[in-house]
Amino acid sequence: MKILFVHNYYKFSGGEDQVFIAEMNLMKTHGHEVYSYSVNNDKINSVFAKIHTAVNLAYSTKSKNEFSKILNEFNPDIVHCHNFFPRLTPSIFDACIEAKIPSVLTLHNYRLVCPSVYLMKNNKPWELSIHKNPYYTIPFKVYKNSYFGTATIAYMINYHKRKNTWGKKIDKIISLTMFGKNKFIEAGFSPNNMVTKPNFISDPYNKHYHREKFALFIGRISSEKGINFLLDAWENIDFSLKIVGDGPLLEKLSKTNKNIHFLGKIPNESVKVLLQQAQFLVFPSQWYEGFPMVLVEALACGTPALVTKIGSMKEIIKDEVHGLHFELGNKKQFIEKSTRLIQNKTFCETMGKNGRKEYLEKYTPEVNYKLLNSIYQDAISNYTKHTFS
Repeated sequence: MKILFVHNYYKFSGGEDQVFIAEMNLMKTHGHEVYSYSVNNDKINSVFAKIHTAVNLAYSTKSKNEFSKILNEFNPDIVHCHNFFPRLTPSIFDACIEAKIPSVLTLHNYRLVCPSVYLMKNNKPWELSIHKNPYYTIPFKVYKNSYFGTATIAYMINYHKRKNTWGKKIDKIISLTMFGKNKFIEAGFSPNNMVTKPNFISDPYNKHYHREKFALFIGRISSEKGINFLLDAWENIDFSLKIVGDGPLLEKLSKTNKNIHFLGKIPNESVKVLLQQAQFLVFPSQWYEGFPMVLVEALACGTPALVTKIGSMKEIIKDEVHGLHFELGNKKQFIEKSTRLIQNKTFCETMGKNGRKEYLEKYTPEVNYKLLNSIYQDAISNYTKHTFS
């Protein structure tokens, strides 16, 4: 199979970039002919470039024409796009249609339904775009604190909703969780071409590591990740907490507390070791999350997780099976659940074993290859049955 992977890189590397590369490598290792076409946002560095990008955000004829040339050159069996925002635009899917090539799109966030990108405002879930209209978000400047930026994305969302781009012009749309899929359907996406496929990781497990007496937080040191909530709650917990990550609040929050240890940003291999040594992981994020890879890493390492009972977190980590849930913002409950995990090592070990089993059944590269290959095959075999207008 000849596969063309497509991606618009952001200025700062993130999880989408890693998944894009991982899936390309996955298909290569299974003998498929893989090509990639990517752009990045580095060129959007002048006022003119920013205005040009904003004006063409909903649909770029230039991007479509350039992509048509790429399709003509590679002639793939299928195109898989991970991100088209902001430079590629959805016009690339018209290029696929004209070239008679089926396409797949992975949804890594909620940008296609809300200018906030993450269905979040003031570090809490926020569904105004779903329940009313994306234009209602403009007064709140939810995209980069800008009226203009928010309005531009709201226009893009409504433009393609009117055109039914996501229902008519893409053969398969991949949502990373059932929760995410249901939110997109609630926002007007058609369920007919939507499928669910999680991300995957290579197995990090090493049987030589042993559990130690500490809890672990891994993530961006920012308010939406619940770091303020976590530190406030941990003042009432007499147990070591190691915090791994960097972010805008790191310097401000690195205060002295005998039980809290800020490690900053450390190599991935060192993170995996800590995850296999920790008694449990804490993940108090305050928004829905797309697909937090650290939770899958915890499952693979046999480490139970204490997570907020919202969005993808409560779907990936099953309560009392792979970890525990606590209600968003409920400090008392968080403290009670943390104390339970601290005091019951056997309970942690049991949930860790359950998590390890869950990883092997759902999140390995081999399992993911079968899912992704099946999606491609379905898109290709059903392509002639689609009618585009």
